[in-house]
Amino acid sequence: MTFYEYSGMVAGAVITLGVIFRTVILPVHRWATRLEKTMTFVEQQMLPNGGSSLRDSVNRIEFRLQTVEDHLTLPK
Repeated sequence: MTFYEYSGMVAGAVITLGVIFRTVILPVHRWATRLEKTMTFVEQQMLPNGGSSLRDSVNRIEFRLQTVEDHLTLPK
């Protein structure tokens, strides 16, 4: 095997690995990173933090609804 044949095989292997990296590995890594950030955000919204999370909003709505139900159903 000559030097030119060997260098051609090495170049082909490097190009093939580069194409696989750019078309498969890099997009999957970006997707996984975006998924992790999204899941972290959703987890933060499910825990009360003093007023600005989705869980706090649901708790306020539930409290207001319970207050309205108490005024409507309990006789004075």
